[in-house]
Amino acid sequence: MQKKLAVIHEFGILSDTQKHKVNIGEEISLPHKSFENLWNFILENKGGQDADNVMSVHVKGGRPYIKTGRYVGTIQTKDGQIIEILPKIYKSGNKEEDDIKLCRRVFLRMLSSFQHSEAKTFQDASLDTRENFPILESYISRYLSEVEQILMNGIKKNYTLIEENQKFLKGKLLISKQIVKNCTNKTHFAVRYSKYIENIPQNRLIVSTLYRLSKTSQNPLNVSRCYALLSAFSDIPQCTNVEADLQISMRSNRLFSSYKNLLQWSSQFLLNKGFTTFSGNHVNQSLLFSAEKLFESFIAHLFKKYASEYVVSSQHSKYFLVDKYGDTERGKFRLRPDIVVESKDSGNFSDYDTIIIDTKWKNLDSSAPDKNYLIDIKDMYQLYAYGQKYHLGDSYFLDIIPKLVLVYPYTEKFQAELKPFVYEEIKAKYGLKLVVYPFNLADEGNHEEGYKRQIGEIMQLAANPDKLPASNPTKPMQVFENESEILTEDYKINSDDIYMLLGYYRNEAHLNWILQNKLYNVRLGDRRGALRGMNLRITPSRIVLYTNGKNEEPVGIRIFTVNQSEVLVTDKQKMEELKYPAGSTGIGESYKLFSLGTEIKNHKKLDIKKIKTDSGRSEKSYRPLFVRY
Repeated sequence: MQKKLAVIHEFGILSDTQKHKVNIGEEISLPHKSFENLWNFILENKGGQDADNVMSVHVKGGRPYIKTGRYVGTIQTKDGQIIEILPKIYKSGNKEEDDIKLCRRVFLRMLSSFQHSEAKTFQDASLDTRENFPILESYISRYLSEVEQILMNGIKKNYTLIEENQKFLKGKLLISKQIVKNCTNKTHFAVRYSKYIENIPQNRLIVSTLYRLSKTSQNPLNVSRCYALLSAFSDIPQCTNVEADLQISMRSNRLFSSYKNLLQWSSQFLLNKGFTTFSGNHVNQSLLFSAEKLFESFIAHLFKKYASEYVVSSQHSKYFLVDKYGDTERGKFRLRPDIVVESKDSGNFSDYDTIIIDTKWKNLDSSAPDKNYLIDIKDMYQLYAYGQKYHLGDSYFLDIIPKLVLVYPYTEKFQAELKPFVYEEIKAKYGLKLVVYPFNLADEGNHEEGYKRQIGEIMQLAANPDKLPASNPTKPMQVFENESEILTEDYKINSDDIYMLLGYYRNEAHLNWILQNKLYNVRLGDRRGALRGMNLRITPSRIVLYTNGKNEEPVGIRIFTVNQSEVLVTDKQKMEELKYPAGSTGIGESYKLFSLGTEIKNHKKLDIKKIKTDSGRSEKSYRPLFVRY
């Protein structure tokens, strides 16, 4: 008799029908044999990779129970009991049946975008028809559909070495075997030859999987389809060595690319493993996924779909937390934000210049500010590290702060974004800020309109966390030749303005001196190439160094941060002590020295020629130039 499907959510309780319920939250009871098989399955895998996050065994008052963890999917015990573990997805309402339908539908939709090969075979078009279908049967159904597609396109063949004792000479004569087998039988030949046949490892794996699924499935339609497909593969035997056939199949050439997903699924079914590292003698199938990775992959998929006008990268791995280690130039501790959104246009500033998004499958509580809304401080540290590294990397005028977003699931206690968290007021308008947003998986809308709207909201919040009116445009870039133009009443009012300095270096010797001393020198006074005035009170946040190449084209661009507290005015004697390589005009009487910080190697294009032209300068001019941006 077919057993009733057992459906539970993450962190639910599974108890034994022969024992009293433990009454801890959501709870369902399993038949004694099924409970026993599942209990033993967990004990078999205890201590394995992520085992405790899947399920754990407990005893309360002499009553044993099993608690589900952070993995979702399906398990079929040896006695045929199927247990579905669904992600907890908040839905206002209290109809249990509707809730299960919603969770199953969203779960399958999340699987359709999962970025790992084992789930890529799910297609959006077929999700709606399966929302009430047990998940294990959905897997089986999809596998059978893939096999049917292979049959429609034609079963692949390949050359396979055959060794036979034939009546005729074909291929290569095996001398040693000929002597042993045919010493007295002169009418036969021991030969080895290549034959183009369907009996190849890939097809044997499919046949073995079909036999396995015909015994596993409890759905009459799926069982019938298995047998129908087996008749189409009637000339192909099952595998005698599954692992050996899998190894050969995984090395297949591109002609077998259509088999890739099927082979991945076959390996899971045939080796009694789920999409985790778990297996055992008490379970037929375990097809389990990390709910956190599903959520992360799904949100990345939605950004790629609904923010297509930007460059969206998942698991971005451009930077290291540690840029250099010891004497090597190699970084350590690679940073991997879940999602990075960048402007496609590298020549113009955009509100969405760089957005860094991390997803967390955790429940927050908007009513608990004293507990930091249950946000883990490790997540705050992580986003801060991302903000600092990307701040020194790809920004247009080198000081646009990246936008940071943490996306959590929408729950009963977390239904609206929190006020922005300001790490530090680097700049009054563009400080390093973090937006925390609740993504409502239940709000699908028609044709994912609800998802599209939420992605748009995140983009808008990230671009402007304070929700400033759109009528407040970004201040245009301004170019200044000297401090008298900078030190105006307007500057005193807008003290949050930031500047970069375009600085010229004469030749390689001058550049080497700059790099060796980590200093950039600006001549003061009225001589050519000097800044006028002795009381230059502005310290730029960036220094852009360049020299002129052929046709006065700016070349050799190097960009550095500036150590704000290490700026000094010095005289000729000090410059001589520092062995400054004087040009044809000799060492001047006074200089302002800026201490160079980190070099920004991954910067976007900066049109120095245009900045000079906009300022009214000649392209041949090399006097230092301040730019407010």
